[in-house]
Amino acid sequence: MSSMANEFLSGIDRDWSAERSVVLRYRNCLRFESSAGDDEELKNLFLRTSISEGLRIAPLLVYRDVEILVLDETSLMRTHTLKSIDGAVSIARSLQRGYRRIAFESGGNTGTALTVYGSRLGLETFLVVPSENLSLLDSTDFADPNAHLIAVRDREHVKKVASELREREGLPKVPQPEWRLEASNFIGSFLLEAMLEGMRIDCLVQTISAAFAPIGIFRVLRQKRSELHRLPRFLGVQQAPNCPMYQVLKGDEAAGEVSTGDQLLTRVMYDSTPQTYGTVDELRRILEETEGDLVLVDSRDFDRLLGGDFGGAGILDVLAAAGVDIFVREGEIVETTGLLALTGALKEIAAGRVAAGSRLLVCLTSGTGRPDGKAVPELWIEEEEEEG
Repeated sequence: MSSMANEFLSGIDRDWSAERSVVLRYRNCLRFESSAGDDEELKNLFLRTSISEGLRIAPLLVYRDVEILVLDETSLMRTHTLKSIDGAVSIARSLQRGYRRIAFESGGNTGTALTVYGSRLGLETFLVVPSENLSLLDSTDFADPNAHLIAVRDREHVKKVASELREREGLPKVPQPEWRLEASNFIGSFLLEAMLEGMRIDCLVQTISAAFAPIGIFRVLRQKRSELHRLPRFLGVQQAPNCPMYQVLKGDEAAGEVSTGDQLLTRVMYDSTPQTYGTVDELRRILEETEGDLVLVDSRDFDRLLGGDFGGAGILDVLAAAGVDIFVREGEIVETTGLLALTGALKEIAAGRVAAGSRLLVCLTSGTGRPDGKAVPELWIEEEEEEG
């Protein structure tokens, strides 16, 4: 094993299991650059901000001679989505800069994580969310009087409302794009450890919006490429009703044309312009160097997943047997983002675009949370002219 690989493995803090906190397990394996403070200061702040950011890999099923594993990024997370890692990183970065009040827009998952992690350490938080996503939130996460929730009727106005709020109140923009990539570096570190110890991953599958997660993951894996021999192929999945990255990178502007009235398969990925974060070129690089691809899924594909027979069991029962209990409320799956990745994986296998004998690792980024849907906003933005 190379000296670089040994350096990475020796940096792992084995007092912390990956199932408990990947932030604390791998914090010493990564370097963090900032003008706001030194690397060690940030790593010490992680000791304060980390709550529970657990990852695990579990076998799921064999489908048409393709082995499917799941990267469980939901069951062991404090907020039951991979955004718990973002919460730990972004609040540490905020503390490092001396922020006491922060504002952010979100479809729900990132905003919940920043609220929970920030409130715990005394920060005043302002979350701007599409009103149609209130049912995805849990009221207990917003019980702190310093946790402010603002609902916007039209999801296309959420970014603007948040921007005007920050300008009016003099609040910083959180999280910064680089912080999101730093959060994903921890997932990359988890996968790197597994691969260095012999795990074979032929293809990594994830639902994407701006694609911060795969970019951060592959930044880590790329550094040890010679030790890994090759990188896993990346398959990014987008919902057909809102697929701007697919449109840009596949050159198909007509694909999945979205309007505010379209029914999203995953409401947390409401942003119709995620390419404005500047991630297109890095995602293109990942697709090129891994011979990867992007795939669209629609409601018919999702229904096929839910109605499929997998060895005499439905997919939710198969997931439950693997330790992933997807939450269903009144007959509806509340958070579908992670399941869309699985939908895309099965669609590609069925289409013959995945070789028999391959091993796929599907990222289940959410699904096990049990929000009560009773979070009450302290402010509603009804119309665009009311935003100021």
